Amino acid sequence: MRYAANLLVVSDSPANTIEPCLAEAGYRCTRLSFLAIFEQDFGDQSFDLILIDGENNFANVNVKDIAKMAAANNFPTLVVGPADLKCRIQTISPGYCDLELLGRVRALVRLETMEQELVRRISTTETYGVDITGVTSPEPDIGEANILIVGNKTVVLGNILLRLDTRTNIHICKNPDMALDDLRTRRFDAVILSGVGHGDSNLRLCYDIRSDTKLYNLPVLMVLENSENRRAAYVHGVSDIILHETEMDALVNRAGLQIQQHRYRFAIQKLFRIAKPHPVADGPTDLYSSGFMRAHLPTMFAEHAAQQKVMTVASLKIANFDEITRDYGYPSGDQLLRQVGSALSSLVRGEDFCCHYNTGHFVIALPGTRRQEALIALKRVEGVLKNTDFALPSTDMPVRIEAMIGMAEVGAGDSIEEVVERSVTLTGEDEKAA
Repeated sequence: MRYAANLLVVSDSPANTIEPCLAEAGYRCTRLSFLAIFEQDFGDQSFDLILIDGENNFANVNVKDIAKMAAANNFPTLVVGPADLKCRIQTISPGYCDLELLGRVRALVRLETMEQELVRRISTTETYGVDITGVTSPEPDIGEANILIVGNKTVVLGNILLRLDTRTNIHICKNPDMALDDLRTRRFDAVILSGVGHGDSNLRLCYDIRSDTKLYNLPVLMVLENSENRRAAYVHGVSDIILHETEMDALVNRAGLQIQQHRYRFAIQKLFRIAKPHPVADGPTDLYSSGFMRAHLPTMFAEHAAQQKVMTVASLKIANFDEITRDYGYPSGDQLLRQVGSALSSLVRGEDFCCHYNTGHFVIALPGTRRQEALIALKRVEGVLKNTDFALPSTDMPVRIEAMIGMAEVGAGDSIEEVVERSVTLTGEDEKAA
């Protein structure tokens, strides 16, 4: 069986509340007691994340010692429960909700997934003779990040400003109704919302950001004055939360994690832009070519199999593409492919690999993603494409496409063709689940 990631849970209680939540979400959890972890010889065993159950530390082991061991083995660490560690380790305070636990775990695991995909993408690109010295892994520091802070409460705003790096470029918007205009006219690395806002205005803003194709992937953090709003924040699409006063020292760590992910997305995009003069891009769609895909996906398949990680491949076909080219001509068909390719490149996650598989047929590879999660993400892609009016040069009438999406998890020994063939159109049951 394959998993979204391999997690090590350090806990002295078999009945801890961490494992059931994560196991249900598709993670493989291995548990060790606080004393046993120091006797463990990790060797070649690799964990994507170590979770320290601070609420079930019956041996009273110093968490800092485990953190040092994790750092020595290059394992990201998340402390669940009481913690006073003022370092880069991510934490979750007592009273967390399941969405908070899943959100922070997914963020840490996703960062590692993006790191691995950037390395893979660089390796495949170099085989085409491309000089990629200008592409590097983003630094973990916030540094000169551009951050928009939305809110007008002086105390909360002051506490946010005190925690941010002095080099950070900050723009303050006191009116949430004006924030979208700022986001659409300037480039930001993250948004920090000061509380839920008057009448839940910041929650509505977050929902609007997630509904905007160009802003969908933007990190959004919320500083909460009331811990009872934790779940509501995540439901509305917040990337992460910080509890005012009790968790403000964690602001830089949590913002840094989200910003680093955002920068990895741009690094992967930059790599593609540098490589485009070489034969890696598909002309009509401006995505990766079918040839590049056939060189790259086998590496993704092999590495996921070696790590026992799940991976989903999605197939998207323009069902009425032949009809469109017949009615409006091949130049219009090429224009349509370019527009669909542009939409896909902005809708998929940074770590996802998207290419033109065949005429009017696209393939998206989602690393570390189960079919259930891929279904949710790709239903959104399908919805956007089906409700978009595409402009073609040969007609004044807008054109709608019939997008057919199917997906399948990669199995042992699968070839690209086998996975794509197994990808079937969404069933009614799948649509209901989404």
